[in-house]
Amino acid sequence: MFLMHYANLQRKVDDALHDFMNEQINSVQDNHLLKYFYEQINDFLFSGGKRIRPVLMALCYQSIKSAAVDKGILSASLSLELLHNASLIHDDIMDNAETRRGRKAFHHVLQDYAENNSSSNIQNDNNYGISMGILGGDFAYNLAYKAINTKDFPPAVTLRAAIEFNEGFLHIVQGVIVETDLMQKLDVTETQYLSMITGKTAALFEKAARLGAIFAGGTESQIDGLGKYALDAGIAFQIVDDIIGTFGDSRITGKPTNSDIKEGKKTLLLIKAIENANDDQFQIISKVVGNRQATDQEIDEVRTIFKETGSLDFANKKAEELFNNCISYLENLDPMIEEKFKKYLIEIAKMGINREK
Repeated sequence: MFLMHYANLQRKVDDALHDFMNEQINSVQDNHLLKYFYEQINDFLFSGGKRIRPVLMALCYQSIKSAAVDKGILSASLSLELLHNASLIHDDIMDNAETRRGRKAFHHVLQDYAENNSSSNIQNDNNYGISMGILGGDFAYNLAYKAINTKDFPPAVTLRAAIEFNEGFLHIVQGVIVETDLMQKLDVTETQYLSMITGKTAALFEKAARLGAIFAGGTESQIDGLGKYALDAGIAFQIVDDIIGTFGDSRITGKPTNSDIKEGKKTLLLIKAIENANDDQFQIISKVVGNRQATDQEIDEVRTIFKETGSLDFANKKAEELFNNCISYLENLDPMIEEKFKKYLIEIAKMGINREK
């Protein structure tokens, strides 16, 4: 039942996003460049992803309304998908990523456009791609604000939702600022890591749940409880995402599984491995992590250290602990939500930590 319900919500979100983006593309039909640019944003949005944030928002709305989703909440939920994808476009530039979801990263698509359409050597194609990538993320951010400021709800509700959304945006930026700084360091604590991913990833899960409850007219207990549930689900999601980023199958993830180590990305795996490593293991970590020229053999050595030091087991257990927290928050809402929707929300949290590696 849950998978059918999730697929139905996902399809409704996709349909709403398709209509929304067609409206944007049609608004620039007379400008070839802008039309192409908007189409590339559209292609990026539909290149993959499970729409977990807008689906979570719609499901939290349903859990309080106990009714089918309507046009208003679907339109508002697009704000989260657009904000999320805007951050991905910018992340790929910052990470020097070549691919996203098994396809060329957005800025590389625009770099190719420059190479194929430039009539002179005045513009550096690489700089063009990066510049257009920055603008692409900015454009998606702008569309996200357009979506959240819906006219389908009372003005006071929309205003509160817009404030929540803006706080989520701020937390994402703060999280990425902290992450960028931590990339320059090897000695990072678990507390610093959790603070960073709470902003970068989990805050948007939290806002998805809170926004759904706000639009549904939920009580403060429901709004806060669903927000706490989603925050811990989001933290667990990122911990598992980091595990997949090192131990996953690139054919499934669409991203190379050596990039996190080469880029020196701070993960719970790395933090706990450093804490528990012996001298020889620490020397290997120091040599390989953050070294973009590291060989496949060296990357495998670090993966082995993650297992030998118990950091992989620790990360998996931490995700499970957070999942259990999610359940407790759902059991203390006032008033309680319908049992069916509680089970659906538990399944969404479970889906985040049981993804294919």
